[in-house]
Amino acid sequence: MKWNQLLRKEFTEIIKSKKILIPIIAVLFVPILYAGMFLWAFWDPYKQLDDLPVAVVNLDKGAVFDGKPIEVGKGLVDNLKDNTSFKWEFVSEKEAKKGMEGRKYYMLVRIPDDFSSNATTLLKDDPKPLNLEYIPNESLNFLSSQIGGTAIEKIKGEVSSTLTKTYAEKMFDSIQDVSKGLADGAEGASKLHDGSSELHDGSSKVMDGLHTLQGKSGEMKDGVQKLADGSNKLVDGSGKVTNGLNTLNSKTGEMQIGIGKLVDGSGKVTNGLNTLNSKTSEMQTGIGKLIDGSGKVTDGLNTLNSKTGEMQKGIGELHDGSEKVTGGLNKLVSKSGELKTGTTDLSNGMEQLVGGQRQLEEASQKIEKGLEDLNRTVKSSAAGLEEMQSKGPSILNTVNEKIDGAGANVNQLNELTQSTAGDAKNAAQDVANLQKQIESLPKEYQEQLQPFITSAVKSTATVQQKAAGVAGGTNKLNEEVKQLKGEINQKTGDGHSKLPNAAELQSLTVGIERLSSAQTGFVEKFQGFGTKLNNAKEGANTFKNESGQLIDAINQLADGSGKVTGGLGQLSAGANQMVGGVNQLADGSGKVTGGLGTLSAGAYQMAGGVNQLADGSSQVTGGLGTLSVGANQMAGGVNQLADGSSQVTTGLGTLNGGLNKMSTGSTQLINGVNKLADGSGKVTDGLVKVNDGSGELAEKLGEGAEKTGEVKGTDKTYDMFASPVKVKTEKMAEVPNYGTGFTPYFLSLGLFVGALLLSIVYPLRDTVGVPKSGFSWFISKFGVLLSVGIIQAIVADIILLFGLGVEVQSIPYFILFSIVTSLAFIALIQCLVTAFGDAGRFIAIITLIIQLTTSAGTFPLELIPKFLQPFNAWLPMTYSVSGLKAVVSSGDFNFMWQNVGVLMIFIVVLSLGTIASLTWMHKRQFRNIAENQSIEA
Repeated sequence: MKWNQLLRKEFTEIIKSKKILIPIIAVLFVPILYAGMFLWAFWDPYKQLDDLPVAVVNLDKGAVFDGKPIEVGKGLVDNLKDNTSFKWEFVSEKEAKKGMEGRKYYMLVRIPDDFSSNATTLLKDDPKPLNLEYIPNESLNFLSSQIGGTAIEKIKGEVSSTLTKTYAEKMFDSIQDVSKGLADGAEGASKLHDGSSELHDGSSKVMDGLHTLQGKSGEMKDGVQKLADGSNKLVDGSGKVTNGLNTLNSKTGEMQIGIGKLVDGSGKVTNGLNTLNSKTSEMQTGIGKLIDGSGKVTDGLNTLNSKTGEMQKGIGELHDGSEKVTGGLNKLVSKSGELKTGTTDLSNGMEQLVGGQRQLEEASQKIEKGLEDLNRTVKSSAAGLEEMQSKGPSILNTVNEKIDGAGANVNQLNELTQSTAGDAKNAAQDVANLQKQIESLPKEYQEQLQPFITSAVKSTATVQQKAAGVAGGTNKLNEEVKQLKGEINQKTGDGHSKLPNAAELQSLTVGIERLSSAQTGFVEKFQGFGTKLNNAKEGANTFKNESGQLIDAINQLADGSGKVTGGLGQLSAGANQMVGGVNQLADGSGKVTGGLGTLSAGAYQMAGGVNQLADGSSQVTGGLGTLSVGANQMAGGVNQLADGSSQVTTGLGTLNGGLNKMSTGSTQLINGVNKLADGSGKVTDGLVKVNDGSGELAEKLGEGAEKTGEVKGTDKTYDMFASPVKVKTEKMAEVPNYGTGFTPYFLSLGLFVGALLLSIVYPLRDTVGVPKSGFSWFISKFGVLLSVGIIQAIVADIILLFGLGVEVQSIPYFILFSIVTSLAFIALIQCLVTAFGDAGRFIAIITLIIQLTTSAGTFPLELIPKFLQPFNAWLPMTYSVSGLKAVVSSGDFNFMWQNVGVLMIFIVVLSLGTIASLTWMHKRQFRNIAENQSIEA
């Protein structure tokens, strides 16, 4: 029977047999049942997530951040209430646990009690993460847990973005505060520059006064030396007078005895008178020498008295210069009130300037004390020692008070330095934490932000280093202040105990030496101050609210300078007292000289009387009684004169020792004044550097304020910090939903199952007639299968397109490719079942399973086991899925035609296999029948 006749008979038998027709009709709908039901069920499951119950438990207790309460957990709950991603149910922990165990909830989201408190630790040394606990019930449904995990990651990103935005706002607010502080610091530094200029002018005037005093001190030294020389001569003359008087006193006794014996012999009287006459000549010579020595003492005192006016003038000029310094400092105080904040280095430098000024004040007080001690020493020669002793403790107390004030300022500077070092450390930690946050950003944003962070790290490191150096300097300065106080107290105590012996001049030497040492330390501190000002340009970001302490220090400096001026006034008054004492000493010396003149005249008169007595010995006898009375009176007068002369000699010795020490002290005073003048010059030079450095500081602070002021935070900036990366999605061949994406896979599955079921309801081996050949047998069977395959593909396509609404790139190509796919699967099933019968169906099922795993319809080929991947290229479903993806989604019709070509190869090859099987079967079953039919024909 020819193939066309056999094919018609196959259709006729199908139509006549309801047992075959009905199952075939049912098989026509198998592909759509598979594909349609799956696609309908999984068309867009994410639209139904709001029906998926998820438990939310909020255990957050809240926290306080920057003085404000925050509740991050409550904010997250409020956001979830507005979020329709899931069916959020906000329950207690007990209810959530019960619901998870009862399979009511697919997952649990728990906000721990430390959620808010951990959010405040970002800028601390040990920041803690915000642990959002996600507990999926994977045994209930694994895919729901995967979907939930994705949602939790999104929630995590939103919370992280909110926190980052909050900290970014805080950071930019801090930058604005720094900018304002820099601007205020620049303005204050400018005013400091003006004040330091005025201070430099005052210091120059102080230096001029010291130079004037330095020039006059040499003349004072010469006068004191002359006074000492004259006093030495006076002592020598007074000693000779005393010796002569003692000799005279001893002879008066003999004279009395001689008068007694005069009665016995005038010869002995004449001899005694001659002896007396020879001794009066020696007495007159001694008195003359005493008069000469006293005159020289008087001249020396007059010379000293003439030079004290110049010394008073120098002290007055020093006092005027100190008043100008005080005025300059008061102006600086009035202007420094506007300074609000400054850098730590600036504050430390000014504290050192204050400390140096304190040392200058102490040194001035030491000069004052030394001059007062010298004044009291001179007064001790003129019986003024008690007044000096009464003033000594008061001056020492004043010095101690100033040193204590300097020590308190040094301690205050040390505390400020330590506080600044702590602030610098916190700033450095803030920058380090911000660095960690930036490191979590993408590389391109790290490159944009890294220069600012690097600059901040360097600035904070410089500030920490300078703060540590200043702290060491203040500790050393504090120790030097304490040591200076101890030595001054020791020296002044020793000097006070020895004051009656005029040893205080030695303490003056020690005090002047300590003054020189303190002045040297002052210069060193000012030099360190200039160095720190130069380094401050690298650490301008370290401004803190320390201007108040700087203003206090300047006020203290002004007060101290005022006290220096007052001390110089006391020095001037003491100098006036010294002038008065010198005047009194000069007057006393003149009186001594006058008395010696009177004594000399009396001695001449006595010599004349002795001569007369010798000449008129005849009258001796007559006036012997009168002579005896006069001799007794003369003996008493000579005794009194000898005693007075001894006292004069002792007083002149004391005066001579005091003047010698005064001469030594004047030398030491001159050396101290010279050193003070040199130190004042160095102070003036240091103030020049301060002036230059403060000007540069003002300029650099202004630049820093301008640059930091340009950094402004806006909502866009905060959003950039919170979400620096925006994902721009450009979909290539967009797939709108799960249904569209799975259409190639499920349609291929449905068509394969339809072909497999068709092999069950329709006999592929049995024939309704005797085929002429294996080929005609194949045509009769394949013709039926071809018709059913086309119909079931069209039915499935129509329902998918118009029932479910699958959107494709081309409906004709979609239908065409579905038909080719259906025929490819039918050719495969026909070949297997024809060749192997029921075993062929089993092989077809195995083939279906392998195709489902290797066709890349669900997961990409690269994600399946390596062992299965080679099967991908050898099975038809791989190409059916790829071709349908091109038609449904990408629109790459060239790729579609490539897959059509491969499927056609499968159809041809498998059909040839079926023909071969049927030909072999035909030879076995119908060979004889076919030959007989041929003969009959």
